[in-house]
Amino acid sequence: MKTARLLIGLGWEIGPGLFLVYTAVTMSSFVSPLLFALGLRPLVDGVIESDQHRMIAGGIEVAVALTVVLIAPIGYRWATVRMRERSSFVSERRILRLATNAPQVEHFERPEFLDRLQSLRRDAAGLGDSVTLPFIAPLVVAQLAVSTVLLANLRPVLALLPLIAIPALWLSRCAEQLRRRAELEAAPHRRLAEQLFTLSVSPAAAQEIHVASVSQELVAEHSRATKNANRITHTALFTSAVIGSIGWSLFPVAYAAALLLVLHDSAATAGDVALAIALAGAVIAAATRILDLAGSVLRIRTTAEHYFWLSEQAHREPGTEPVPHRLTHGIELRNVTFSYGDRPVLAGIDLHLEAGRTIAIVGENGAGKSTLVKLLTGMYRPQSGEILVDGVDLAALDLTQYRQKLSAGFQDFVRYQLTVREAVAVGGLTEPADRTTQAIAKAEATFVDTLPQGLDTQLGSDGVELSGGQWQKLAIARALVRPAPLLMILDEPSASLDPQTEAALFDRLATEARAGRADGRITVLISHRFSTVRSADLIVVLENGRVTEQGTHEELLDRGGTYAELYGLQAGGYS
Repeated sequence: MKTARLLIGLGWEIGPGLFLVYTAVTMSSFVSPLLFALGLRPLVDGVIESDQHRMIAGGIEVAVALTVVLIAPIGYRWATVRMRERSSFVSERRILRLATNAPQVEHFERPEFLDRLQSLRRDAAGLGDSVTLPFIAPLVVAQLAVSTVLLANLRPVLALLPLIAIPALWLSRCAEQLRRRAELEAAPHRRLAEQLFTLSVSPAAAQEIHVASVSQELVAEHSRATKNANRITHTALFTSAVIGSIGWSLFPVAYAAALLLVLHDSAATAGDVALAIALAGAVIAAATRILDLAGSVLRIRTTAEHYFWLSEQAHREPGTEPVPHRLTHGIELRNVTFSYGDRPVLAGIDLHLEAGRTIAIVGENGAGKSTLVKLLTGMYRPQSGEILVDGVDLAALDLTQYRQKLSAGFQDFVRYQLTVREAVAVGGLTEPADRTTQAIAKAEATFVDTLPQGLDTQLGSDGVELSGGQWQKLAIARALVRPAPLLMILDEPSASLDPQTEAALFDRLATEARAGRADGRITVLISHRFSTVRSADLIVVLENGRVTEQGTHEELLDRGGTYAELYGLQAGGYS
């Protein structure tokens, strides 16, 4: 029933009118065999007995059935083409909503999620093609039941004819389970092949691939991945086809046996024989359709299970507590722990980010800085401990509302292939238009004035391609669009900038941070360059997922610990 509701919802989203037409023409093709069989008996008996009324009644039924048989395929083809055009987009939109509307992002980093997502994308078209199943399946079962009752009236033993579908259905189920296991087993190989293809045609990777002369190796690795995927799926398909063919072979044997029984009945009239032959054919057709539908139902149910699984991963119980308009106390982490699988990243973090302060988080690669950022933005939930926002657990807050009061410039920023204006405005879609130009100025993105259409210049492969530093400046501008966020996070904001631009930018960011002190804003700066964090109110040193030092720049230098050592090494590199 859950799968049926999903299919009906998809059909309605594709378009109510088209969905109803598609359902009607599909159902008509299942009704016509029974209608033909019911008309054949009075037609044959009427002809033999010269009974004009029976002959006309039977002829009308047969004519209607044949008309449906002739017209239904035309309507079916028309509706099918349009359904498939629309269903693929609707299915993809549903998958996109599942993947992007999740409150957290940790599921994106789980192989099982990616495998199921790829399997769902591969089979999503099947969901659109099967929207009539909730209506067709009961209709075919009803057709089979009516045909069986009519056959039993002719000869009771013929009521056993549909039972031949039972072993066939069981074999069909075994075959589908084989295919299902193979799809999941092949998914990592398909995902690898897709990643290699994307990498090989990526403009950003082209230079390194050519210099390293690894294009042939990438092609060979792609070939190995696809061969592994094909080997797994083809073996399963062959085995399932053999199993399925055994089930299908039972039907012609059963049909032949039914014909022999009827022909050996001396009391049967010509109409009875004609009806029995037609009904036996209808029963066999209905049984084979049920077998076919059962296979479709199993396949669709497998696809739907991926959909429901992803839905469960992507939708957790949302918090409902209101988010404060401004911070008075700040954000506090109490004994926060987080791991990626069996690999611990943060262990027992206790940290107070005071309202109205600028906090710098420093540490070597793998220390846990980016994970801490994801916890502060609610992208991950701590596995133990709690994060309190002005005393309220972050898990209890309305995350959508909370994120609307955050601002962030990430190390792995997005290169939106939009116009410059749009690529910056997405940082605060509800903000006035002039906030975009102000943010660009604060981010020192003066290069925008030199672009062909200025703010309206199209970026990316269909427009102007920017340098890494220019893209990063736009990412910083996005982070500055919202005027008074509760929390401003800048994760390695100058990684692609030269020292002069970096100095000018940090002067701007420091001014922005000081302006935010009055409204309780917390500015968190993540950086490897210690020269950029020395003016922070609090510097926090992370080592192996633990806070080992915290204090001002001068205090940490006086202690002579890790910070002082790393600062001295970097300062020596510039001397």
